[in-house]
Amino acid sequence: MRAVLCLLLLMGLMQPAWAVKQVNWQDLIDPAAANFEDPFAALSLAELRSLGTVLRLRKLRADPDLQGDVRADIEDRLDREEAKLAASGVDTDGLLSRRQEIGRKRAAAVMAGNPELDGRRISIPGYVIPVLGEENALSGSGYLVPERGMCSHMPAPDPNQMIRYTLATDWTADSLYEPVELVGTLSISPTRQEITLIDGQVEMIAVFDMQVTSVLPRVQKEPDTSGRSFLHFMRPRAQ
Repeated sequence: MRAVLCLLLLMGLMQPAWAVKQVNWQDLIDPAAANFEDPFAALSLAELRSLGTVLRLRKLRADPDLQGDVRADIEDRLDREEAKLAASGVDTDGLLSRRQEIGRKRAAAVMAGNPELDGRRISIPGYVIPVLGEENALSGSGYLVPERGMCSHMPAPDPNQMIRYTLATDWTADSLYEPVELVGTLSISPTRQEITLIDGQVEMIAVFDMQVTSVLPRVQKEPDTSGRSFLHFMRPRAQ
C-alpha cells in the first residue's frame, strides 16, 4: 500500500512532456546570461547623461587641432562634469574603461533565451502584431509582444521579449495589438524581419519562435489607442 501511495505521489509530481506551462515574459530571459555585474545599473539617469557628456568632451579635447577659447571652454565643461560625478561617488574612469565589456554582456543577455523553455508547450499572454503576406492577405504569422504599442508608438522590446508565431489554427486577428493568450510549442530560433508599421519600417528581431495551436481571447482592460483596425506590412523576409 505504501508503495502504491509513493508511486501516485511521484506521478503527481512529474509533469508530462505535453503539459502546458503557464509563463510570463520574465521567464523567457536566460538567467545565466543575465547574471553579470552591471555597474551602470546603479546610476541615475542624470549620472548616465553626465557620464556620456564626459566621454564626448574627452574625445573633443583629444583633437590636436583644438585651440584657444574653444579648448578652454571644453576643458572647463569637462572639469565641471567630472567634479559633479566625483561628488556623487561615481568612479568615472573605472566605468568608462568597462563600457565596452558591459555593452557586450548586455547584448549577449538580450539575445539569450531561457533554455529550459526550448521545445516546451507554453501559454503566454501578450499583444499580437499580425503580418500580412501577398496581396495583404493574412500570412498566418506575426509577433507577440508584452505591451501594447511596442514597435510603433513605443520602442521594440528586447529580442528575448518578442515571439514570432506561426498559427496552426484558423484564428485571425481582428486588430493590431489585440490582447490574447497564445498556446503552443516555443523554441529558441532567432529571426530578423523588416515590416512596415504605423511609424514606418521596423526591424523585428525575435529570439523565440512559437508554433501556436490555440489562441485564447483576453478581456480588454485598457482602451485601444492604436487608432487602426489593421496596418500594412511588407512581405515577410524572415531570416
